[in-house]
Amino acid sequence: MRFKALVNYSTRLKKTSSRNAKVEMIVDFMRNLNEDEAVIGVTYISGKIVQGKINISWKGLNELYDIRSKPTRTPELTEVNSYLEKANRARGREKVGVLSPLFRRLSKLERKHLIALIVGETQQGAGEGLGKMAVAEFFGLSNEEMERAYLQKPDIAELFYLLLKRGKRVIDDLGIRILSPVKPMLAQIAESLDDVYAEGDEFALEHKLDGIRIQVHRQGGEVKIFSRHLKDITNHFPELVQSARKLPASKFILDGEAIGVDKKGRPVPFQVLARRTTRKKNILKMQQNVPVIPQYFDVLYVSGEDLTGKPYAERVEILRDMVDKKNHLAARLVPIGKKEAKVFYEQSLNRGNEGVVVKLLESEYRPGKRGKYWFKIKKSYTVDCVILAAEWGHGRRRGLLSNLHLGVLDETRTKYLMVGKTFKGLTDKMLQWLTDNLPRYCVHENEWTVYVKPMVVVEVAFNEVQKSPKYESGVALRFARVKAIRSDKSVAEINTMVDLEKISKVSLNSR
Repeated sequence: MRFKALVNYSTRLKKTSSRNAKVEMIVDFMRNLNEDEAVIGVTYISGKIVQGKINISWKGLNELYDIRSKPTRTPELTEVNSYLEKANRARGREKVGVLSPLFRRLSKLERKHLIALIVGETQQGAGEGLGKMAVAEFFGLSNEEMERAYLQKPDIAELFYLLLKRGKRVIDDLGIRILSPVKPMLAQIAESLDDVYAEGDEFALEHKLDGIRIQVHRQGGEVKIFSRHLKDITNHFPELVQSARKLPASKFILDGEAIGVDKKGRPVPFQVLARRTTRKKNILKMQQNVPVIPQYFDVLYVSGEDLTGKPYAERVEILRDMVDKKNHLAARLVPIGKKEAKVFYEQSLNRGNEGVVVKLLESEYRPGKRGKYWFKIKKSYTVDCVILAAEWGHGRRRGLLSNLHLGVLDETRTKYLMVGKTFKGLTDKMLQWLTDNLPRYCVHENEWTVYVKPMVVVEVAFNEVQKSPKYESGVALRFARVKAIRSDKSVAEINTMVDLEKISKVSLNSR
């Protein structure tokens, strides 16, 4: 399949609001893939690239977008993937040079779509959830068969390839395998403990740790550690490997967090800990500078038994018998009531943690899923930002300006710097107000985005400031959501990069 065909399918998906119609389009797309294109094509139609990230600056991407094209046949999907693979291995400015011949062969629309794939912003409303539905329909799988297959092979593109090559019988051969990552269960964001307790079920509370999600596999003397995104990060954490080898069971899969600690044993910010996963050299030196300890909160498999179907309460009891309760077991409380839960939440914050995770005692382990089983409640912050642009919405928000580009002032209070995007928190009333008023301040626009003068202030809640090469500011607000449109405030009153640095407690001056 040629890249042009992929772009055509994606364009149709963007224009379609019906969930069922989107699934049918993806199924039709899948019918046109051969085995060599299967993994690449399904990954692309899901809005991602096979390499995950190739870390090209926005300046480099703009240069590629503006490159002079030569009329030619659009490349095959396999060719595009080959170029991206080479770029992933290249360094710095070399990446632009590697990709230039590819971009010269693409039309303007194709270049724009490829850049959107590279940065993960295709906004076509066809993520992994619809991909699962399309795979199930393509192969005639029941919900039970699909969930069982996805549990063991949590990559939709790879699962599609296996089913295409071997048929439905491959599902019976799949199973939780030690040393092969399982997609981690996810927690749904909740605003407060009051919201969670309104559900009226029995919960346990755990400290919400500001670390790196780890899945630790051991089979005899071999240990592997996988990240939340299923990447093998074993070599970055030799101390965790040694710790896992000392546990009593010889075959297991544990779920937890790697926590960086300072000299006093207090957790360090995530930005500091993240250095442990980016360094390919001097691992032992990094181990000394940023030591880590494991904090386990779940067990998926032990001594030949798959535990994912057992209730959380049972899995925790098994885990307690396996790990050091004092040092390596995440702090946990089965509260009598909401009052005790609130005390536990404050204790977690006082210890330098992000908040708490609330877990339904009867919940099974559901890989890759969010739902009303696990909830995360984190300390949040609010800042006043200015709107720099807004993107036209999709689906239910078609015809409305939705995804907002957020900015704050630099240290001199003379320049606006972008610190992220968000469409969350916007009520119907807010969406209509933005659609009616933002075009009045339009500087320029294209098919997807209206760029505006910095005139409208919004109050934004977020949970964390993280470094990001995507924006000139060098940072992004995590889990940003709009709380209010502040028509009572002028743009001179919005927050600055200095304010964000105080919140993050990490120097942000590396941009």
